[in-house]
Amino acid sequence: MRLKSRPTAQSRRSVSVADTPSFSECIALKPMITRLEAALGRSDLVQRMVLLPRPIKPDLETHPDTKTIGFVVGFSGSAHSQAALDLALCMAHQTRLAKPNPVLVHVVYVVDKTRPKTIANADRILWQARCLASEWRGALDAHLRVGQVATELSQVAREMKAEIMLLGCHSRKHLLVQQLARQTPCSVLGLPG
Repeated sequence: MRLKSRPTAQSRRSVSVADTPSFSECIALKPMITRLEAALGRSDLVQRMVLLPRPIKPDLETHPDTKTIGFVVGFSGSAHSQAALDLALCMAHQTRLAKPNPVLVHVVYVVDKTRPKTIANADRILWQARCLASEWRGALDAHLRVGQVATELSQVAREMKAEIMLLGCHSRKHLLVQQLARQTPCSVLGLPG
């Protein structure tokens, strides 16, 4: 599934999903977001989501029907990141139904190198992500990285040639969103709690 993006001049700043006409016109995502709003008991999700659009560069090396479609999810085990993973798994499921391509969700848990005690939680957090993926019967790769969160998430997105990155965030002014705007090679969708 490919999200259309605005011109490059706007691709460096975050915009509300509601302000992005090409996003709101996307037939596949709008019903999913509506269902997500209903499930969460919210009516403002579309207005509060953050989208950092990036132009999609064609991959000339592989045949379009055999290229793996990748979604990267920044996962911390929080309710925000669980919602992002749920949406990524739902998008992956819908993409599998619509396209012949293999679809893979990459869950990335980053241990901040300034807080090494958080590595003890890594197994539990990645196990939680695998459990959520098993509900969707989806393919999931778990990545454990140590370093600065935005840098490591961007690196995985680059290595996996991801189509989109999903993550939980509080607002478009969230520090992680601002850092990702400068370095991530794919579009980023931030889900508020």
